[in-house]
Amino acid sequence: MERKFNKKLIIGIISVAVVATTGIIASVIIFQPQDNIDSRIRSLMSQGNIPSLAAGIVVNDTLVWSKGYGDQPDGVDSVYMIGSITKIFTATAIMQLYDNNTLDLDTDIDTYIPFSVRNPNYPSIPITIRDLLTHSSGISKIDKPLWDHDADFINWTNNNLGTNYTAWDPRPTLGDFLNGSLNPYGQYYELDTWESFAPGTGWQYSNLAFLLLAYIVEEITNQSYAEYLQENVLSPLGMTNTGFNYTDFIGRNAIPYEQNDTQLIEGPIYNFYNIGGGGLRSTVHDLTKFLIAHMNQGSYNNTQILLPQTVVDMQTAEFSLSGSDLGGFTFIGQGLGWPLYSGNIIGHGGAVPGYLAQISFKTVSNGKYGIVFMLNKGSSFVQDNYLLNTFFPSLIEILFDEAARLFSL
Repeated sequence: MERKFNKKLIIGIISVAVVATTGIIASVIIFQPQDNIDSRIRSLMSQGNIPSLAAGIVVNDTLVWSKGYGDQPDGVDSVYMIGSITKIFTATAIMQLYDNNTLDLDTDIDTYIPFSVRNPNYPSIPITIRDLLTHSSGISKIDKPLWDHDADFINWTNNNLGTNYTAWDPRPTLGDFLNGSLNPYGQYYELDTWESFAPGTGWQYSNLAFLLLAYIVEEITNQSYAEYLQENVLSPLGMTNTGFNYTDFIGRNAIPYEQNDTQLIEGPIYNFYNIGGGGLRSTVHDLTKFLIAHMNQGSYNNTQILLPQTVVDMQTAEFSLSGSDLGGFTFIGQGLGWPLYSGNIIGHGGAVPGYLAQISFKTVSNGKYGIVFMLNKGSSFVQDNYLLNTFFPSLIEILFDEAARLFSL
């Protein structure tokens, strides 16, 4: 049943496409109809000083167009980090366990992990997997992101972007980190770890909630999250160019860049240890396979990764929301992992240092069409207003315009 939230309790609503950065998407460049897709994309890239980009368009169950732009190590098959799009993979893993009756969405998560998780303001109210999937657990957006990065990456930000961070030495295990962060007496606990609303009554985007979901997968399956995902999602879909470790793709990784004032600064290729919320890297051709499965009742190339009804449930609003604009589409609700937008749009963006990415699809009366893109410029440390407020929504508009044209052919 759809939950109706008290709008006063819904705080911090921002575009999920750039949730790892900041800002509300505002403006879209208007192109004349005679401009073709290549010239429109290249114009955006030139104005935004974008090193490279890869994009694809899906119509129903087929990738109908893909192309790479700029300085890429392997053309359209270059490997980019996809940031928070990883969350839909985590939601998929959780819902597979739901499909085989291994877990229940409305059971206290303490049932599945070796420590207790409670909002100290509401100690008698359990937190459920449904709450985690819908960002309604009350776990804050304060996610201690530097636990997620390689030491050499942190040293690079200190030397080039004016930060003053200290790398973890040693890095705690996933379980120890979560217990220490969510337990009021834990060594990593902070006062603002929890929001003021009770579980299930408000919305706050949370990377930490999805890191917790990945940990639940590990505890239930006795596998690492990466192993589970490889065996049950990536391999069945033939996603041979997707993974967590950049060393698996030597020579094919797009180099990350951040903007410092007017200078584009090259960063080191790095691993991101927020495995449940933002750690994956992929290619356009791989990511479209995953998108097609979610556009087609859990099936890609006759391989079923989720039950059809489960896919419907994931894409149905658990509660209504009103929030920021995403390239002309308004955030209107939250599904089980998937954000929902006006105009029958479902999609998720990703933003990690040095990279941005997006997957989205639209349902029309006689089918569906979708878009995928990845680029190797980020805005995580020094905000790039053009990148966030103009480039990103304009590129979404360009690709959806072309997708609609190809769909109609």
